[in-house]
Amino acid sequence: MTWLIIAAVVMAIMGSVFWLKPSARDARLADLRFNAIRAGLQVRQFTFKADAAKTGVRDDITATSYTLMKKASYENGGGHEDASGGELQYCVVRQPAWDDEWLPEGLSWHNKGTQGDAEKLAALLPELFDELLMLEVYERRVCMMTAEKQGSNAQHYLAFLEALLK
Repeated sequence: MTWLIIAAVVMAIMGSVFWLKPSARDARLADLRFNAIRAGLQVRQFTFKADAAKTGVRDDITATSYTLMKKASYENGGGHEDASGGELQYCVVRQPAWDDEWLPEGLSWHNKGTQGDAEKLAALLPELFDELLMLEVYERRVCMMTAEKQGSNAQHYLAFLEALLK
């Protein structure tokens, strides 16, 4: 009987310790996000609320966003960076909506861009090595949400966002 009590206590202690240990997925995501921050990306968790009546995008998107700000050029009179990122150029989401002209299958416009924007995006998507959930491109800022699949890499994210800012 004593052995059963000792075994139950040991199992309760070990269970609590293992319960606190992060899973392999949590450790991978923490590493991905930490590497993205070290690479110069802003990382945050938020919900992108789509205007369903206007665009046909029905569901809100909750995920981790990766944002790259264009550096201010002091030679051209640019001072501190504008937090707004300037005017919105276009926004793309991975949801069915009314407007998907020129875009790869599965993507829809939330704020419509040009055919050139869609072609540039289609050319860059394979280099992302992840599933794009949402992308907002401003004059001086790019914000994206991805599925953060296994094999995702912060350097791929950075290269993708830098290519979109050019």
